[in-house]
Amino acid sequence: METKLSNVEGFVRPEVRKLVPYQTKHMPECIKLDANENPFPWPAGMREALFSQELAFNRYPDGMGTELKTCIAKYTGISSEGILIGNGSDELIQLILLTFGGLGKSMIIHPPTFGMYQIYARLTETTVVEVPLLNGLDLDTEQMLKAAQVPEAHVCIVCNPNNPTGSLFPREEILRLVRESGKIVVVDEAYAEFAEETLIPEIENYPNLVILRTFSKAFGMAGLRLGYLLGQPQTIALINRVRPPFNVNLFSQKAGILSLDYLSEYQGQIEQIKAETKKLQTALKLVPDLTVYPTRANFILFKPNDPDRWASEFLKRGFLVRNMGMLPSLGKCLRISAGLPEENERFIRAVREISAL
Repeated sequence: METKLSNVEGFVRPEVRKLVPYQTKHMPECIKLDANENPFPWPAGMREALFSQELAFNRYPDGMGTELKTCIAKYTGISSEGILIGNGSDELIQLILLTFGGLGKSMIIHPPTFGMYQIYARLTETTVVEVPLLNGLDLDTEQMLKAAQVPEAHVCIVCNPNNPTGSLFPREEILRLVRESGKIVVVDEAYAEFAEETLIPEIENYPNLVILRTFSKAFGMAGLRLGYLLGQPQTIALINRVRPPFNVNLFSQKAGILSLDYLSEYQGQIEQIKAETKKLQTALKLVPDLTVYPTRANFILFKPNDPDRWASEFLKRGFLVRNMGMLPSLGKCLRISAGLPEENERFIRAVREISAL
């Protein structure tokens, strides 16, 4: 039987037609230094403790994540009413824009920054206003405030430390945006555990401040997709209106709860990752004609003389690195995150080999 439908694409929303899907490389045979993950296994005993629990997978999870939010409240000092859990930071970005963005509204970002902000803006038909970082590294607070003056500007997102540059912006600059913009200011603190700086204590002072956190990075749960938002209860309640029911699965919730019992062990991993990141920085700085940018996260942005060739040479040697392409003010750059100590030693040897070619 013939169908009358000949052009499926004709039914697709115009904004979706313009989208280029976010693609990642799955190459399990390579050493992964491209995704800013915690390379260490979970602390000893944590996996066993999780699997020893009686988990009712035949039942829906607690849609409100009550027990997990209680644990996050203890960790952050924010009341449970000021916490919203999500299926990774990606879902939470989408929920923020579903709440405060949309057709006729705009969102201010500071490129280069995390690419998913733009993707979810398009999906929610939110206009993106770009205020590039000064010299590719520093927040242009004056221009961001100027961009926020128009009525259609509803959301401003600051990634701190910033991905992909590793820059940590001065807290007073961000707080100035919060105070003077009059808009919803989202501070993405995905890498805050490595920077050891946070604006969480400021939440009680500003109803328009929302902080985005994740278990994917410092807590080594990238494969479980677990993130959370922090804000004043009335602000979080608004975003909760667009949250799908049961958006965080039972297993991820239980893992998040358990991980917060292992804070001292995770802190040990964080310190080791920071030391390894510094070791990688030092090695890269010894290469002539290679620029290494300062970082307060678990990754390093650097600019070799021929980034595409370097990325190819790393791949030949079994290393997956992130080719960032052309970044505003910085040009073509590569980004790596710290691996396990023995992986980092191999990477440093690869750097020496490539630089000698």
